[in-house]
Amino acid sequence: MAPMPCRILQIIAKDGEKVKRGDGLLVMESMKTEVKLTARSDGVVRMKCKEGDSVAEGGVLCEVSVEMEK
Repeated sequence: MAPMPCRILQIIAKDGEKVKRGDGLLVMESMKTEVKLTARSDGVVRMKCKEGDSVAEGGVLCEVSVEMEK
């Protein structure tokens, strides 16, 4: 979720891509500061925004769903 109003500068991970903890997901800009969001856990990314979007505080940027082993 967006910690404050921001603009999406770059999408790093593609929708549906498997990521590992610490992998870059996207870069956002808020108050002239760039912040790189990284995955908190291993899983599959579902992007909820695109480059150039303006997102309000609390807006969902992306989700990382954990895959259950079979």
